[in-house]
Amino acid sequence: MPNINITTQPTGRSPENKYFFGNLTKELDHTRPKYNKVGELNEFQAFYDQLTGLHYKHQLKFTTVGISFLVMTNDDRHAQFVKNMFVTGLPDNDPGHTSDWIIFHNTELKLDEPKIHVNLDHKIMLIGGTTFLGEIKKGVFGIVSFELPKRNILPMHCAAFTYKDTTNLMFGLSGTGKTTLSSDPDFKLIGDDEIAWGDNGIQMIEAGCYAKSEGLSPETHPTIFDAVENAKNMDCLVEENPGVPNARLSYPITMVNNAYEEEQDFGHADNIFFLAMDAEGILPALSIVKGDTARLLFETGYTSQMPGTEAGVDKIQKVFSPCYGSPFMPRPVREYSDMLMNKIEQNNCTVFLLNTGMGSNGQRYPLELTRSSIKTAITDKLDTRYVRVKDSDFSLCMVQNFHDYTPADLLPALCNTFGYKEKLKNFKDNLEEVVSGF
Repeated sequence: MPNINITTQPTGRSPENKYFFGNLTKELDHTRPKYNKVGELNEFQAFYDQLTGLHYKHQLKFTTVGISFLVMTNDDRHAQFVKNMFVTGLPDNDPGHTSDWIIFHNTELKLDEPKIHVNLDHKIMLIGGTTFLGEIKKGVFGIVSFELPKRNILPMHCAAFTYKDTTNLMFGLSGTGKTTLSSDPDFKLIGDDEIAWGDNGIQMIEAGCYAKSEGLSPETHPTIFDAVENAKNMDCLVEENPGVPNARLSYPITMVNNAYEEEQDFGHADNIFFLAMDAEGILPALSIVKGDTARLLFETGYTSQMPGTEAGVDKIQKVFSPCYGSPFMPRPVREYSDMLMNKIEQNNCTVFLLNTGMGSNGQRYPLELTRSSIKTAITDKLDTRYVRVKDSDFSLCMVQNFHDYTPADLLPALCNTFGYKEKLKNFKDNLEEVVSGF
């Protein structure tokens, strides 16, 4: 099939239009009802009858992290997307298929709004009323995130890469630079968005990439740029919504020159990076975090949203997404954080907080400084300054210099003063307030 260009309606996911059904909904996190709505079974049955009565040109089967899926779709474009993102093992329309989960996906059924229904008992997902590609991708991840903890495997909305004999994880919300930083030409990419961590180490969930295209250039994103060119030449590139802020590009991970093309023994994570685009200059460029501080950061998934990034956003806003992926992590937040903290402790893993936002000069940290911070954190002994919020366990070991970078480049303004420590305390209190709602 030739390269595909698709304009979707809507141009993003519709997590608030997703409903869960069945007895197993009791296992969901009901403190986050925005993303974990529970519907009546008769509603599911009516939608199921609608979708199963339609024709499906494509029947695509794949297995990821031990869970097999059958995706039924009427749409050639979405079929290619599924083939890009997962290793589909059976040819279309093979009658000998069995699967753990079935996804019925139809872009022709006319609905007033997107509709996503998930029956946890019968293991069926229904998607209609939307042509956005990411709905299938995140539908699969949401299912995986529900199923894997029962097998003592932690699903993670993060990137993973190896560098100098280490395995590294990178968590971050949209705009923090996760895709850009994990695709550094010096790293070997395991996956750019969804990873699992089991008793035997890190595993891929996807076999493809779904990168934002805005600002893409060979200077800032050489790995992604080259992968897109490779995909074009191989007629497997899917371009989604070119020209809009959320425009994306889908291609198999085999198009990435410095990526693992198949599952290997990656071992356990050596280092974890939590990315935050801190627009208020509270956080240093790089710091080591431990214990309750690391847990609090994971459970809140903090970053900042800048004015103008979305309609109606006219000032800096704090954004929180528990586990760095709240819409796709349906179980209780503490269930995921307990698993992560256990794995960090069992594997002597170092956790870093990486600020990709504003430095003491009010300007965003340069990309070259951030990339250098990651490599230094992985390979070098760090010179740190310990700062703790009084009467709490919240602390940062701030990296104060490396290479040619000085405290003026790396540390928050006036970080030794009482005024700064009050700001850090307020930041900690804000995170704790978010967690108290779970």
